Amino acid sequence: MSSLFALFLVTSLANILTPGLGVVMIITLAAEYGWRRTMSGALGTALGIAVLFIAGMSGVGVIVASSPMLFAAIKLLGACFLIWLSVKIWRKVPPKIVIDAPGVQVPDNAGEGLFSKCFILAVTNPQPMIFCVSLMPQFIDPEIAYVPQVAFMIAVYALMVFVCMIFYALIADRMRVFLARGSGPKLMNKASAVIFMLLACWVLWNTAQPFL
Repeated sequence: MSSLFALFLVTSLANILTPGLGVVMIITLAAEYGWRRTMSGALGTALGIAVLFIAGMSGVGVIVASSPMLFAAIKLLGACFLIWLSVKIWRKVPPKIVIDAPGVQVPDNAGEGLFSKCFILAVTNPQPMIFCVSLMPQFIDPEIAYVPQVAFMIAVYALMVFVCMIFYALIADRMRVFLARGSGPKLMNKASAVIFMLLACWVLWNTAQPFL
């Protein structure tokens, strides 16, 4: 393994482990549905970021990074998705409960649509693309063919994202023992809705700041 690739792994891991929208999303979903059902959401997050990296390394990322209006528009799209998700979860009636494991209760339709939700959130968050455009070129070895090298790096990064999301999901899964009893499902719905609305407000604030 070359020193450039080793540096890429260390930098990528530090960036992935830093809590962001994707991490908050996975933690919230895992606390409600459990880590196993959240695996599809982790996969959606990883593939969404892979799509952003492919776009970034193909030149689209340079355009986004150099266009404040386009960058803001993508972030606004992500904020609108978070608001829609918050309202939908807030209005959702806690579904029928079934036993998933000893002492833990989960909805019988838990996990439906988590892949698409996490994928959409990932591709409407341009921050990973900026990371890709600004840092990944520094780890490119000029002595190795560009396309295979970049494809491998994107695949490795996506795999690291998936593993780290599962790690966060496992931690959040422990919360379900306390939240999945009695009025827990309803409480988790309300808490999730509030979290997503706060995230939307945070995205809107960060988007508006450069123009204020």
